[in-house]
Amino acid sequence: MRGRPRSFVAGRVRLSVLMWACIVVGLVLPAQAETTFESPEALASDPGESSRPSGLDREARLREALEHYAGALTESGRDARLAGFSRAEQGFASLVADGVRTAGLFTNLGNAALQAQHPGQAVLAYHRALRMAPDATAARQNLSHLRTRLPSWVPRPDSSEGAQALLFFRQIGPEMRSQIAAICFAAMAACVALAIRRRESAFRGLAILFGLGFTSALGSLVYDGVAGEDNLAVLVADEVLARSADSSLAPLALPDPLPAGVEVDLLEERAEWTRIRLANGRDVWVRSSTVERVAG
Repeated sequence: MRGRPRSFVAGRVRLSVLMWACIVVGLVLPAQAETTFESPEALASDPGESSRPSGLDREARLREALEHYAGALTESGRDARLAGFSRAEQGFASLVADGVRTAGLFTNLGNAALQAQHPGQAVLAYHRALRMAPDATAARQNLSHLRTRLPSWVPRPDSSEGAQALLFFRQIGPEMRSQIAAICFAAMAACVALAIRRRESAFRGLAILFGLGFTSALGSLVYDGVAGEDNLAVLVADEVLARSADSSLAPLALPDPLPAGVEVDLLEERAEWTRIRLANGRDVWVRSSTVERVAG
């Protein structure tokens, strides 16, 4: 490069960075499929949908579930309250099974399950709500509350800021994470080019910031690809025996059963057994019927 003007060198660097940005955007950013979710509110206000039998059925089930939930709140007896919340949970779950999937509906399902003392189903519903809307405050707060109710010996996700950032990315769908990674890389490349041209430290700081965002988003995609896409799961049974191998005759891996609501990574499935990883990194085997994948 001896004898070349400094502006020429800077121009070549900017061109190289922009070329790599175009390549990475093309590799990371997939074609976005248009997916629409029918909100429960729309079922009650859309005349076209309500005029069809399926729309009437959904609207009636939604109204009934909401009435059960409201009625349970006014019950003074414990058994009557639990029964009312259970009926509300079943009503919301029937809408989900019928293809109505929104963050609001999953949050309502989680609330009903929480009040019905079904913590596993509540944690599962809150995770599904956050997967669709990472900024769903009620779902995130209730999920944090359920974690505090677990016994002290039970491993649980790290609540530090770094862990929360990773959890944030894992709650976002792969398509959105790909877009975030592409945008962060393009912004990083632009900041690098401006830093070279203007020699301002502010642009270098922004480049580092966008680089961290790109690394986090892309790293979560790579992790999902290596460990199995959407491997986040929740224990839904009340008491889950953790064993050291995929057999009912295998010794217990933990002295006490795991309670419902424990968040795990699903690693392997063998017939009626599933290998899971707890938040502390320990791998154990549980009955497949006791664990459910969040991406369901």
